[in-house]
Amino acid sequence: MRHFAKLQNVSGNSKTTTVKLFNFINRQPKTDFSPEQIIGRLVDYMPNFYRTHRQFINCVEFLDNREWELALDSLIELADETEHYFSEDFWLGLADSADKMDLTDKANYCRKQIKRNEKDIKSKTPFGWTTIKFDDTHFQHHISDKLKEEWATERRGKDKVQELLTKEGVHLKSHGRSGFLYITDNGKVAEVEFELGMNGLILYFNNLTSWSLPTKQIITVDEKQKIKLDINNWARNTKNAIEFDD
Repeated sequence: MRHFAKLQNVSGNSKTTTVKLFNFINRQPKTDFSPEQIIGRLVDYMPNFYRTHRQFINCVEFLDNREWELALDSLIELADETEHYFSEDFWLGLADSADKMDLTDKANYCRKQIKRNEKDIKSKTPFGWTTIKFDDTHFQHHISDKLKEEWATERRGKDKVQELLTKEGVHLKSHGRSGFLYITDNGKVAEVEFELGMNGLILYFNNLTSWSLPTKQIITVDEKQKIKLDINNWARNTKNAIEFDD
């Protein structure tokens, strides 16, 4: 699914995850983590959208060469050049790193960006996310793939997906008005996200590109067609109304 919504919809569980993920910066004594560790973690959780940007590539190279100040500069310039809104934890991490390197002006600049976020978008962007503002009510978000995978791992644990590896067929796991169909075929599990619509389940089938378990593998055209057939048969047998997004 695309993450395009009013910013207030960002609130909720994602903020809880943010605190857990970035607790080492926001809640721990500043002496606990080095600039290398902090900047390295910011790089690890950078959304894929930015990974081909010149400043991100520069940052990775500077980290490899142990040039912490230049790595910090590159992340600041990445945010400045894109004019996107990075999370409070992103700026706190950079400010903490700058403080540790006695770069007072840069630390102050990073903290000012938190105030800019509060003024311009009037909400906190979760760690691992960025926000693009179109107007006062419409925003787009980029989310770290690493963060998404952590969410997926947690979800699969709650849904007991490992147990489905030996249970052929289609399995529905609902989380309120949304959830996932898990399709097991010859010991492999594919996942299709759904939302409850006016006329039944809206299946985000276009997003299905790979098997999730036991290992991530690309789904072939023939396999995807069979999965769609299996879902249709399941829907008919269980009397579930469905709608594919394709």
